[in-house]
Amino acid sequence: MTRTTALASIALAASALAGASLATAQPAGSTHFLVLGDWGAASTQQGDVAKAMCASNQANPAKFVMTVGDNFYSPDGTANDGDYNRPMACLLAQGVTWRATWGNHDLGGNSTSTVLGSKKKYFTYTDGSTRFIALNGNDPNSSAQRRFLERTLKAAKEPVKIISVHQPLYTAGMHSPSYEERTQWVPLFRKYGVSLVLQGHNHDYERITTGGITYITTGGGGAGLYPCVRSQPGLVMCKPVNEFLEVDSSPSGIAVRAVGVKGDTIDQVTVPVRSAAA
Repeated sequence: MTRTTALASIALAASALAGASLATAQPAGSTHFLVLGDWGAASTQQGDVAKAMCASNQANPAKFVMTVGDNFYSPDGTANDGDYNRPMACLLAQGVTWRATWGNHDLGGNSTSTVLGSKKKYFTYTDGSTRFIALNGNDPNSSAQRRFLERTLKAAKEPVKIISVHQPLYTAGMHSPSYEERTQWVPLFRKYGVSLVLQGHNHDYERITTGGITYITTGGGGAGLYPCVRSQPGLVMCKPVNEFLEVDSSPSGIAVRAVGVKGDTIDQVTVPVRSAAA
């Protein structure tokens, strides 16, 4: 074997190894996305979280940024220089795609629709092997929304199912949980194999597991933080801290990392994928 041939063989082997490593890091059907909640507050903390997200997105580009509501506080529901253009400038320059959930503060304007692109208050979309469903916690008793939820979950072919909603179903935070959402939706979550519920409203980070489903509150996007004040069975962590989530969803599990403003890890978990009830 000549020296040139040997070098070529080494390069080919290295390339194959790199490809194998990439395949391990990014399994088939995986989706990498970021999650942000309770953020459009025109605060220094909003800018700090956005900078940390920008660094994360630069290192590992996300397919989209999901929000769990309260996207624009001042004035209610309206994007402006203070709560959007300036603090989110780095992410906007990266050309992020938004998948925004409606919060209670977003109802006073239409920027969640016109700026972030969520034309409807509840909707569904897919990416890779994951079915995403954004729900409208401002109207939890809507029979039309419940029919939409059951129809969508029942028809879903994707093995992973993730819900986003603003008002939390389970929480240890200052705002009480939405018992209406629990009554209307949780039986469907359990029946049709929802694995993860992403929620906001309480300005903290929380992880709760109950009924086999993981509920993560990510409300530390920039609004003033709230204390953890109530007992909640299944609570793993509650921490009033500014943060966002990095999520990698695939049929082998949903890897979630809560990230602080300095890029530090606040919490990390792999949520198992649930199957629909037989």
